[in-house]
Amino acid sequence: MFKIIYFSTPEIGLPVLEYLHSNHQILAVVTQPDKPRERGGKLTMTPVKKRALELGIEVLEPISAKEPQFIDHLRSLNPELFVVFAYGHILKKELLDVPTIAPINIHTSLLPLYRGAAPIERSIIHGDTVTGISIMKMDVGMDTGPIFLKKLIEIPAEMDAIELKEKMATTAVTALDEFLCSLANGSSSYEEQEHAKATIAPKILKEELELRIDTSDKMVNQIRGLTSYGGVKTKLFDFDFVKVFKAKAVKKILRKPYEIENNHCYLQSTDGSIEIFELQLPGKKRMSVDQFLNGYKDKIKISTD
Repeated sequence: MFKIIYFSTPEIGLPVLEYLHSNHQILAVVTQPDKPRERGGKLTMTPVKKRALELGIEVLEPISAKEPQFIDHLRSLNPELFVVFAYGHILKKELLDVPTIAPINIHTSLLPLYRGAAPIERSIIHGDTVTGISIMKMDVGMDTGPIFLKKLIEIPAEMDAIELKEKMATTAVTALDEFLCSLANGSSSYEEQEHAKATIAPKILKEELELRIDTSDKMVNQIRGLTSYGGVKTKLFDFDFVKVFKAKAVKKILRKPYEIENNHCYLQSTDGSIEIFELQLPGKKRMSVDQFLNGYKDKIKISTD
C-alpha cells in the first residue's frame, strides 16, 4: 500500500479514484476549482471532487499549482507517489520533487504519440485503429518522461470519443494496478521515450467543431472524435445549424449538399456522402434521424421543394 496524492479533474478519473481508495492510502485529492455553469452561474464541483468528498478524502483546489503554500502543504503530507490523470495543469519541478518515490502520470495515448491535451480526440480524428494507456514518470516536459508500461486499446470503426474515454478510464485502472504491484515487489523498470517519433495532440479549437467538407471517412472521423465536445455543427435544410453525433461513410453521390431519400438523411462529401444517424437541433435533445424526420417534416419539406 502506497501513500498517494491523486491529481485529477474530469469523469475519466473516477475509476482510478475508486481503485486508489480501495487499495492504497490517498492522502489528498488535487483538482480544478469549482467553475460556474453556463446557465445561472452556479458553481459546480468537478466529478473527482464530488466523489472524493463523498469518500471523506481531503480535497485541494489551488488556482495555481505553483502556489508556495499549496506546495508546502503537499510536502507536509509526505507522499510516496503522485498519481496524475487528466488534472489540467503542467506541474513544475518544485512540485514534482515532493513525492519520495516518484510523480506518475497516466496518459491516454501510446507515447511518444499524441503528447498534449487531446490525445483521445486526435487519435480518432486521424483515423487510428489502435491507441492505449501509458504509465510514465513525470518530468518538466509535456508528456516527455520515461515509460513504465503501456496498455493497448483497439478503436473499432464505430467507436466515438465518449466510448473511447470510458474504455480508457477502465484500462487506466488495470495499467496503474500492474505498475504499482511491480513497484511494490521491486520489479518495475522504465524506458526513455523515442523523442524523435513524438507527435502532438493540441487542444481542440472552437473552429474545429464546424464539420469540414472532406472525404467521407475524414468527415465521419471528425464527428466520432468530437462527440465529447457536444458534436460538430453543420448546415442542414432551413436550420441555422445542427450538431451531428453519429454518421457513416457511404458511396452515394448527391446532387445537392444534403438529401432525404427513403427516410435516410445524407450529407455531401468530396468523394460520396455520409449518412447521418443522430443529431441535435439548437435548444433540443439529441435525436435519431427518424425522430428528426418525423418531427420536422414541414420545415424539411419547405427546404427541399
